[in-house]
Amino acid sequence: MKTCPLPAGAPAHLKPLPVPPHYMCSLERLGVREMQGPMGRPEGDHRSAERIIEGSPVMRHFLESVDHYQAGDNLKKQVGDWTEANPDPEARADAAYDLDNVLRFIDNVDDSALKGSARLNGKIDGFSNYGYRVRDNSEASLLSEFSSKGYSALRYLPT
Repeated sequence: MKTCPLPAGAPAHLKPLPVPPHYMCSLERLGVREMQGPMGRPEGDHRSAERIIEGSPVMRHFLESVDHYQAGDNLKKQVGDWTEANPDPEARADAAYDLDNVLRFIDNVDDSALKGSARLNGKIDGFSNYGYRVRDNSEASLLSEFSSKGYSALRYLPT
C-alpha cells in the first residue's frame, strides 16, 4: 500500500498513513493538472504495462468491463496504446502509467460536482449500454471529454 507525504512543517512524530492504490495524493493530482500530454513513467519505474494494470483497481475494473470499448481508441490518442497491439513494451508501460493517472484522477474528482458518480470507489461511474452511452456530468463524461480534448479537460476539476 502506498503513502502520501505529510505536508511541510508537520510534526516529526507523525508518520504518513497508507492509502488505497486508487487514491491520489495532492501532489499527484497537481501533477496531472499540469500535464500538457503523456509523460510516461517516472525515472526508475520499470514496471511493465501488465504490472501497472494489475496494481491499479480503477484501471483493472475499467479494462475488464466492456465500458472502455467505445472510448478506447480516443484514449489511445491521448495516452498511447497500452495493449498488446503495441509491439514496444516500454511505450505500452508508459501508456498504461498515463492512463492509470488519468483514471485515478477522475475517480478522485469531488463527487459534489458530479451526479451519478461515487468518488474514490475505484471505478469510473456513468457508462451504460456497453460504453456507448455516457451519463451527463459523470466520471464517464469527464473521461469522454478527456479522450477528445486531452489533458486540458482535467485542469480545473475539483478534487
